[in-house]
Amino acid sequence: MNCCIECFKDSHIRNTIEKYGTKGNCDFCSSSGVAVYDISVIPNPISDMIISLVQSYSISDSVEATLLKESLRDDWDIFSAGAEVIQALTIKLCSTIYNADASIFSKRVIIPQLADEEFLNEFGVVRGHSWNSFADSIKYTNRFHSGLFNADTFASFLSIVAKGYSRSTQLYRARISSEENGFPISEMYAPPKGKRSAGRVNPEGIGVLYLSSDEKTVLNEVRANTFDYITIGEFQAKRDIRVVNLSGIARTSPFLYGSELEKYAANRKVFQEMALEIAKPLRRSDSSLEYLPTQYISEFIKSQGYDGVEYASTLREDGFNLAIFDETLFECMSVKTVEVTKILYETLP
Repeated sequence: MNCCIECFKDSHIRNTIEKYGTKGNCDFCSSSGVAVYDISVIPNPISDMIISLVQSYSISDSVEATLLKESLRDDWDIFSAGAEVIQALTIKLCSTIYNADASIFSKRVIIPQLADEEFLNEFGVVRGHSWNSFADSIKYTNRFHSGLFNADTFASFLSIVAKGYSRSTQLYRARISSEENGFPISEMYAPPKGKRSAGRVNPEGIGVLYLSSDEKTVLNEVRANTFDYITIGEFQAKRDIRVVNLSGIARTSPFLYGSELEKYAANRKVFQEMALEIAKPLRRSDSSLEYLPTQYISEFIKSQGYDGVEYASTLREDGFNLAIFDETLFECMSVKTVEVTKILYETLP
């Protein structure tokens, strides 16, 4: 019986199907001519992965408990299919340890550790609190040494979402210019002391070099108006660098955590909110207080020896930004100044 690559979002499972599967038709989602994997094969790494998830759940009468097919859909974001396909697929993948009529497939379930205050206090990045509670504590209670922040736990996640960029990697920065000639290379780096306003990564006064993945992304990020002049600088890394991909921290495969699935589950929602917060575009109406929580996180990442923070662009799909803690790690190789002649606006459906 075949499952297919289109049944899953999870990169680990998709890579397994791509590497060991064949072309064929899926018996679960009805996709045809796609990469498929015979789930009757033994040993079966996909079964092992799904079984490890199912075994993290226990049957529960808690008001927060849900059916397994819904929990697997919502808690991990590893399936592309709907709940009924997830149910059928999970039953087949777990057939070596569960009968098809096992209670785990029909009763409401929960991951017990997520209701355990001691577990959450020890392994929760914000000790079982929400991101909003943590953010409020940083803004209004204790700005520099938050008792809600679990540094050891957060540090343990960073290596999993660390990302390397090789020497000579090219990234881009843009500045709006009042003149057609734009800015010279020397003025494309981080603002000088005395002109460093607060951002989502940098506290006021501390220089950070904000770069983007490509020219289209950086033009969107600078949010120019029609007929503005924009100077675009092409930057090149002087050495290999290592950054933390904060946007990826909530999208990592749970199977990277092995026996610590519950630890990741306890933090996934906070990671999602953290990633959304750091990627928000700056607004003129923002209070500088709004940036304090992500500044706190970024400064901690900096203290762990990483060179910067990567996060998704919310202004251009597939684009991303890097905030580099030390601007001397990059050299501006060239600049060009362009005029914005047209802006395309789109509305959300």
